[in-house]
Amino acid sequence: MFHEYRRYECMPGKLPALRDLMANLAVPIFNRVGMKLIAAWEPIAGEVEATVIYVLAFDSLEDRERKWKAFYDDAEWKAKRGEIAKKEGGPIVAKITNMFLTPASYSPIK
Repeated sequence: MFHEYRRYECMPGKLPALRDLMANLAVPIFNRVGMKLIAAWEPIAGEVEATVIYVLAFDSLEDRERKWKAFYDDAEWKAKRGEIAKKEGGPIVAKITNMFLTPASYSPIK
């Protein structure tokens, strides 16, 4: 098993839209396609406060590829993501960062 760390930095003023997208669209689709959301965070202070960070767990790289494909192919994702962008006047995310992580020997999460 490994974890995928994802960080989404918002366009100015778009954090409420990203929060809504995550809570009401992305996370329910994660659940539907079998993705395991470990945790999600929003910074309360720091360099980039208009950010959403979350971690997913996957059994393998193949498992990750299959589940992300199912996510992006989901009809609800395709339809509603476009509606949100249109309503918001364009993209709500300025930058996405992701990395694959494996627990260190001293980590309480294995």
